[in-house]
Amino acid sequence: MKRLAVGTSAFPGCSSMPVAGAVRAGERVYLSAGNALQADGTVKGLGDPAAQTHAALDSLEASLKAAGGTLANLTKLTTCIVDRGYRADVYRVITERIPNVRPVSTGLVVAGLGLPELIVQIDAEAAIPANPVKHTRPYTFESWHGQGFPWYGAMVTASDDEFFVRGQTGAGLDHSGTAAKGRRVADAGAQADLAMQNLAQLLGEAGSSLDDVCKITVYISDRAYRAGVYPMIGKHFGDTRPVSTGIVTTGFARPDVLFEIDVVVIPKHDGKPHKRLRPYHSSAAKYGTETQPLDCKFCMVAVAGDRILLRGQTGMGLDEKLYGAGDAKAQAEQAMDNVETLLGEAGASIDDVAKATVYVTESDFLPAVNAAVLKRFGKSAPAFTTLVVKGLASPELLMEVDIVAIRKDARS
Repeated sequence: MKRLAVGTSAFPGCSSMPVAGAVRAGERVYLSAGNALQADGTVKGLGDPAAQTHAALDSLEASLKAAGGTLANLTKLTTCIVDRGYRADVYRVITERIPNVRPVSTGLVVAGLGLPELIVQIDAEAAIPANPVKHTRPYTFESWHGQGFPWYGAMVTASDDEFFVRGQTGAGLDHSGTAAKGRRVADAGAQADLAMQNLAQLLGEAGSSLDDVCKITVYISDRAYRAGVYPMIGKHFGDTRPVSTGIVTTGFARPDVLFEIDVVVIPKHDGKPHKRLRPYHSSAAKYGTETQPLDCKFCMVAVAGDRILLRGQTGMGLDEKLYGAGDAKAQAEQAMDNVETLLGEAGASIDDVAKATVYVTESDFLPAVNAAVLKRFGKSAPAFTTLVVKGLASPELLMEVDIVAIRKDARS
């Protein structure tokens, strides 16, 4: 694993701490999110979504170059904007910069980014495989949602070692639009049901299955939708037990979308199932101070070859107690204690972390939370991303951190 384009962070609260623009492990490249924040703390393109999109792609391009790649190696884009009205400007720039690359994509409207001046951020995934990537259900829209510019995409992009999947919503695979357009809990559940059907079908067409899913990130636009969404996820995954992160976000590409799911899909090695450590049932787990009646089977750690993916960690201790009530920094400290324990159980350490993603529920929490997370890595600079979100699984949770690590002793 190589840490590339390492520099001191410009993120709030951690200006003296090292962050990698890219971390390469085999074909896979983990990237810090691209945005208009410069190394000196200034922001390019103030108030201009197109200019900030160019700046974000410039940042990603520089990091990929350090890793031996180009923007053509992008496999997935998670585009975060603070206002849905910016979509046309943002996606017009993306299609100009990466024509015919066809990365899969997820589009979110978020509560905020690292600084109030930031209005666009792109969290990208990339691979530099020995063989050309394969696209499942590639598509071209000459006028993307009637906005006057083309868009080139795919439902699944497969490299040698991973399947990258477009974020799935309650929309038909024939691009016919969103089902269940009400805003009831039952509508969110219906959208989740269709999204999971779509996911299973797409993975089958690409040569994979739900059994290969190691991690899910679930986005909903209202915490109340958890009661409708998670039983559908549990129904489709059965005993697969992925690790999970749950985010309440401000919105999606269209107002009628209530739910979106992202997945990490890694093929089995030699046909052997991935290891799922610390299995649990969601209905028996505490979120904040209470349990929630959600019929899903998850685990805390998924191990796929040399890769380790953790459930999103919060101020909930591994003993099911909430630490740091009302204190985002204390919750971040507990979350990182959990991370170190779980990595150790999987045969890794904090030095093996390739990517860390921090979510907070208030922008004011970012400096203290970023500092608490990044100081644990010392000189082992990870790729890093931060987002301000509408909420997490319970109101008591103020932060969450996602972790991906690469075990040194497991690499072939």
